Amino acid sequence: MRNAIVTAAATLVLFATTASAQPAMTAPIEPTATEVPEIKSGSTATLLAVGATLGGVALMATGAQHEEGSVVLGGAVLMLIGPSAGHFYANETGHGAKMTLLRTGAAVVLGFGLLEQTMAANCDVASSGGGGCSTKDSRDNGEKLMWLGGATLVAATVYDLWDAHNAADRANAKAARTWSVAPSMMAGASGTMAPALTVAGSF
Repeated sequence: MRNAIVTAAATLVLFATTASAQPAMTAPIEPTATEVPEIKSGSTATLLAVGATLGGVALMATGAQHEEGSVVLGGAVLMLIGPSAGHFYANETGHGAKMTLLRTGAAVVLGFGLLEQTMAANCDVASSGGGGCSTKDSRDNGEKLMWLGGATLVAATVYDLWDAHNAADRANAKAARTWSVAPSMMAGASGTMAPALTVAGSF
């Protein structure tokens, strides 16, 4: 993306007209350097998102293998937040928070669906010898919730992993549009130096 640099200088007249012709009594003020915005790396954003997500999956698997509930829970939390790590890195905190909440809600819906299916299965076993235990509705509801929650969870995860690189590009484009004001000195028509403000920016 090509950035056009626009620089404008406005001279602040601090001396009377008769005094402006006199030689400068003090050394010229060095212009203050414009702060260079931090450049975000698309590769870094993607690696953070993928790494955090896979790290959450690995923690969940390890916790389940060793029957450590706290490790499983920590892995689940990391897996829900991880896909947005690239967006947090790119300062898109609002996006990251919203997508994390969306994945969390989807996981809850998925969990309810699994619970419905489990209850239906237990009811099937309990009514195998006869009785009035109907499980068709529970199985149907559980299946719908599982599909809804699972599809939303996967879609929100894949989107954030794919968009992490773009988030870094958006952050760089936003930083490039910032403006800065710095004090400097300008030479007048008579050759004397006068204070000025330098306004710089890009778009």
